[in-house]
Amino acid sequence: MPSPQQKNWWVYPVIPAEIDTQFQVFPRYIRQILFNRGITDVDSASNYLNATFPIHDPFLLLDMDRTVERLLQAIDQREGIVVYGDYDVDGVSATALMVKVLQKLDAKVYRFIPNRFDEGYGLNIESISMLADSGAKVILTVDCGIRSPREAEHARSQGIDLII
Repeated sequence: MPSPQQKNWWVYPVIPAEIDTQFQVFPRYIRQILFNRGITDVDSASNYLNATFPIHDPFLLLDMDRTVERLLQAIDQREGIVVYGDYDVDGVSATALMVKVLQKLDAKVYRFIPNRFDEGYGLNIESISMLADSGAKVILTVDCGIRSPREAEHARSQGIDLII
């Protein structure tokens, strides 16, 4: 049994030359990833990379119409929108994606990810106050906030519309 300090590394084998040759239409790193996933022919690779999935109607989510309306208003009025995420892989990814989308919509958008050592995870009152002082009018949380009623009330008291 490995000790806690010992690490076990799993290294996939290098893609065989025959499969690598078939996959020449793809960048090198994509070819290796496809092989790592057990995909060994071009048709399967194309199906994997171009898969289509049924998309859930986002307007089935509670108050999505109000959310869209408020974000569009903030964009039109050049109000500061802060995307507030968590310091983990899904929080950082969601923050980056949402900021990119809002930038494409020409929003005045900022990102905020609290320092996990100083501020912990999730929404916190001190950060909300700091964002309010900086002029934020809308905070859009990604990957956090669902269990933060005290922080939501604080945002409201600071004149911030909080979208969770």
